[in-house]
Order: sequence, then structure tokens, then C-alpha cells
Amino acid sequence: MARDLIVVGGGPAGAACARRAGMKGLDVLVIEKEQPPRRKACAGGFRPSLTNLLDFDISPVIEHESCGSHIYSPSGLRVVCTKPMLTGYTVKRSKFDQFLLRKAEEEGAEVQTNTEVVGVEEKSEQVVVKCKNGETFTSNFVVGADGVNSRVARSIGIKPRWNDDEIGLCFEAGVPMDPSDIARITEGPYGPDKLCIEVFFGGIQHGYGWCFPKKDEVSLGLGCLMPYAKDLRDAWVRFVESFEKRNGVKVDLSNETAMRVPLKGPIEKTVTRRALLVGDAAGFVSPATGEGIYYAIESGQIAADVVHDISEGRADGTWEYEKRWKSHTGKELKVSNFLANLLFNSEKNMELICGMAANDPVIRGHMTDLIGGLKPYSELRMSIMKRVMARHALTGIRMLY
Repeated sequence: MARDLIVVGGGPAGAACARRAGMKGLDVLVIEKEQPPRRKACAGGFRPSLTNLLDFDISPVIEHESCGSHIYSPSGLRVVCTKPMLTGYTVKRSKFDQFLLRKAEEEGAEVQTNTEVVGVEEKSEQVVVKCKNGETFTSNFVVGADGVNSRVARSIGIKPRWNDDEIGLCFEAGVPMDPSDIARITEGPYGPDKLCIEVFFGGIQHGYGWCFPKKDEVSLGLGCLMPYAKDLRDAWVRFVESFEKRNGVKVDLSNETAMRVPLKGPIEKTVTRRALLVGDAAGFVSPATGEGIYYAIESGQIAADVVHDISEGRADGTWEYEKRWKSHTGKELKVSNFLANLLFNSEKNMELICGMAANDPVIRGHMTDLIGGLKPYSELRMSIMKRVMARHALTGIRMLY
């Protein structure tokens, strides 16, 4: 007998989708390739408003609260962009993802791990999901929450491959570190309980580096758009050496990993008649900041709502999913792409923006809001442009030429 829904992938998008679907009474199976807890290459940060999407407390898996960021320009200028309020959270993805999966199970979703999906066949009345171990499952709908290398997307022909200019490549490592060193490096102006994430411009063309504090480690990473990735390995080595020298610490890269990240916003088509793509599989990542966890959870929940509404006769088809995410998230991520193109266009622009922020508290506030996802990108674009034209017109002109 076919299930109502199969979710391929047990990350935040898949777990959020499965929990929401289970809460609505759907028969849900999650198929996850690995065995949780599994390490996921990710900075592990997200905006405070993510908690508004969830109906449960995530404090057990929060590593740190942040109050803003330290931004380093290509020349090494350090700009402290903070606010006396919560601007974000950091988590270890291994713990966070497993926690979300357990929350999905609490609502009746069945989770099958250590099972790799190798193909999806869409038929007129059902979807057949084929696994590497020989198992086959059927369902009325399938959600592809299996990341940027989505087998679901390839199988159903939505996204056979990503173009190089749509994708980024990153090196990332969870670097063990004494908590006192983490606090010394990332402490903000509001006490030891509110740390800062760190963002580094200029280490690579069309990219940036980062340091996100956790309780006993930092996530250290560097990434760029794929066309510039030929220099990424050398840039990563230089970035790590610079971090060690600046902070007087030794960086252990024993768990270094590489990852691909969609960086041009959502793909044009995210559904077929019985399949829906969510999270990274659909390109739901902010091009300006690289934030993806918020959009993963949001898109997973929208997909679950649509599948339920179809089953109840309140939606005509999966295209309702595209209608819903495009009405808000799609517009915002288009603006994020505009901001990313402006910021990462050149080291000159990175330096000019950091220079404006260093000398203008209003621009610093906008940068804090941008990096923390505290305000809509559309609102921030207008606010930043107005401030630049009013107080930094010549700098603004230089950024355009």
C-alpha cells in the first residue's frame, strides 16, 4: 500500500517536512542515506526568527547566541557590527539535525536511516522510490530534501545538473578549541554570553571566509562561486594560516570537508505532478549570506502543507507549492542575489562597503541586520541605498564602476 508521502533526506528540510506532515495525519516515511548523528559541512548559524517556524524548544541543541559579527575587509580592517539584542544562534549540525529528526518521529513519521535512494520513478497514480539496498517504496508524493546533489531532482528531470555560476564550493572544518580562546576571539561588546560570528572578505574572489563559535569548537570555512574555485585550495591554506597567526591558536583540520552550495537562489522549477523539491535541492539558500537552514525548514513545511491540502481537496496540485514560496521567499531571495552581486563583485566593493560601515553607525546597523537576517532583504536594499546616496554618494558611484 502506498504511503501518503516519502521524504528523501533527513536534514532540516526533510525533518521539518516530515514533522509537519505527521502532525496533519499523513503517513510519512523519511529515507536518510546516513546514520545520525552525521557530520554536515555547514557553518551552523541561523536567524532568531527561525524559532517562530517551530512548535518546540530548540534550546537543548543551541551552542551559542550571537549579538552580531566581526567583519574583516580585504585589507584587514575590522568592523564590529553588533546590537544589544539576539541576532542569531549557532548549532552543531550533527546534534541539530538528529534533534529535528526525533521531533519528526514524535509526530508519527517513520525514519529509515543508512538507506541511499538511487532513483525515483513518477507514475500516473504514485511515485516509486528505489534504494541501493534493493528496497522499493511507493507513495502518493515524494519530497526531495536530499541537498544540492539531489537524486530526486535528477531522477525526475527537474535539475539534472547545476551550472557553475549557480553553485559555490566551500572548505569547512569543525576546529576543536578551548572555550576561553573561542570567547577571546569572538566576544562581542555585551559580555561573554553573546559572541560574534566572524566574516572575512578578500580571501578569494566572489566569496568569503567565516568563523562561527560553538561551545568547544569553531566552524572555520572559506567558499566562493565555482568559476573561481580553482584557487580555493591555496586560498584556504592562506586563510587558515592567517587565522592562526592573528589569534595565536593552532587549527586542527583533521575533519576538513568540502561542500557545494547553491548560491543563485531558487531554481526555476521545483515541482512535477507528484514531486516537490525543498531546501538546498531547490536552491533555497541566501546568495548574500549563505544562510540555508531557515529556508530549508520553511520550504519543508510549505511542501507538507501543500501535500496535505491536495489530499484534502483544498489544493489542485503541487504547483500550489511554487505559488506559496514564490509569493514571499522567492522575492526576497531575488533581492539577496542582487545584494550578493553588489557585494562580491570585486575586492574594491568589499573594501568600500567595509569602509562605509566602519565610519557610519547606520550602515553598521544595516550590515548587522543583513548578516543576521533580522529584516527583509527588500527593506534592507532600500535602506542601504538611501543611506549610501545621502551620506556616501561618491563611494556608491565608485562601487558601480
